[in-house]
Amino acid sequence: MRITIHSSLLAFAVFWLPAVAMGQDSTAQSSLPADQNSSSQGSGAQSGDLRRTPPAALSAMVGLEDDSANGGSGGDVPQIPSLLGGSGVSTAFASEMERSNYLRGGVNVSATYDDNPLLLSSGSTSNTSESVFGNIALAKSTPRMRWTLGYAGGLTVNQKITNENQGSHSLVFDSQFRLSPHVNLRVAENFGISTGYFDSGNSEPVIAGAGGPNASVITPLATQRSTMTTVETNYHFALNDLIGASGSFYYLDFVNVPAETSLTATQSESTSVFWLHRIFGPNWGGVTYRFQRLTYDPDGESLVHSFLFTDTMKLPGGFSANGFIGPQYSDDRGLLPGARQSSETTQWGISGGVSVGWHSGRTSLAGGYFRAITDGGGFSGAVRLDQVNGSFSRELTTSWSAVLSASYGKNNSLTVPFLNSASSIDVTSAGASLGRSIAKSLGFRLGYEHDFQQQLGVPGTSQTTPLQTFSAHRNRFYVTLSYQWAKPLGM
Repeated sequence: MRITIHSSLLAFAVFWLPAVAMGQDSTAQSSLPADQNSSSQGSGAQSGDLRRTPPAALSAMVGLEDDSANGGSGGDVPQIPSLLGGSGVSTAFASEMERSNYLRGGVNVSATYDDNPLLLSSGSTSNTSESVFGNIALAKSTPRMRWTLGYAGGLTVNQKITNENQGSHSLVFDSQFRLSPHVNLRVAENFGISTGYFDSGNSEPVIAGAGGPNASVITPLATQRSTMTTVETNYHFALNDLIGASGSFYYLDFVNVPAETSLTATQSESTSVFWLHRIFGPNWGGVTYRFQRLTYDPDGESLVHSFLFTDTMKLPGGFSANGFIGPQYSDDRGLLPGARQSSETTQWGISGGVSVGWHSGRTSLAGGYFRAITDGGGFSGAVRLDQVNGSFSRELTTSWSAVLSASYGKNNSLTVPFLNSASSIDVTSAGASLGRSIAKSLGFRLGYEHDFQQQLGVPGTSQTTPLQTFSAHRNRFYVTLSYQWAKPLGM
């Protein structure tokens, strides 16, 4: 049933919504100035003069760039935070955020060295892997529509952990539509199967968003299957007022799990309704009610209600920010940390967060703080997460670019799936990468990432055994050679 529902939603979004938006766009195109309208219908060479072909994708996951990062909802509508189903703050360079109509494709060849792929406290075994991934994406942008549909797939071969040798796949669809002058819609779908190395070269941290995933825990090398669907709509019913609603579904499962590790499938469903009012200029504030249902194997469940005050703003100079704060109530059913049988508990807490971003022509900064109840990322049931992260991207020259990132997350378990699950998981990560465009379509990236993860309060084999702490360090080095091409569609 779950696969059928989400397959239907994706098919609806891909085929029906673009047709509606293109139908509405015909009027908008005819109202363009004569020179702009004729340019948009010109030859590929003429179109290329106006829409500079972007450089090879070196920082995005296997060549799939975030073409939705620039919004597209219009200057009179606020940037919808990721918590409410929006695309959130991105560190994409300005050249990657231009309105464009492109067919993109390419191939990435990567080599990775990991000194502790199984995240063991001691006796770790290093592993070297080689990956080959192809990718293709279609990006379309008009005054009323902006969407990207992309697929990437390939094979990772591990030199020592050969049971994880298998194909990986990623399907990404992200769309924004102006259904009428005052109604906007966003539909996004992300589906992936990977062994953990699929995103080599993408060290940009993720701030927890609408319904998942929890990116502040690091799982050992295992096959991960995930899907996330997001739908958000808003209605600009008055000059200074906007209402909206969003819903999301996230599912994560693991296979080929190492014998020393216990991981659980997790599922998150959330819905939000919100009202935003223009306080001044591009600064919008409002209130939000959000409901989450977190479930995990074997039988744990958390129902979470949040009542939040939100604020979002855009300032001159490429600066944007949004934040939220308010009370949060949860009804949790499952094993408490250290307990031997399931129970049901309720509690109140404070949820809050802020995300900021700044873009210039060649520099991007992004960062954020997040505190809320979310899923345990496969290690735990429901957790109260405190996460902070930041990233810096810089085009050093026309050929060289650099990315720095760091994050820290503290996961306090409210419920746990297994008797031996930790009561708290702390993760610190940092990374750096350097990329170069060798030619118009050819580039490479070198990178390093360090992770430190602590599992605190792990029960022993008996009630008399003291609680234990497991710590694991991981160092990863990677190099990626990327060939990417982009063909203007002349639309």
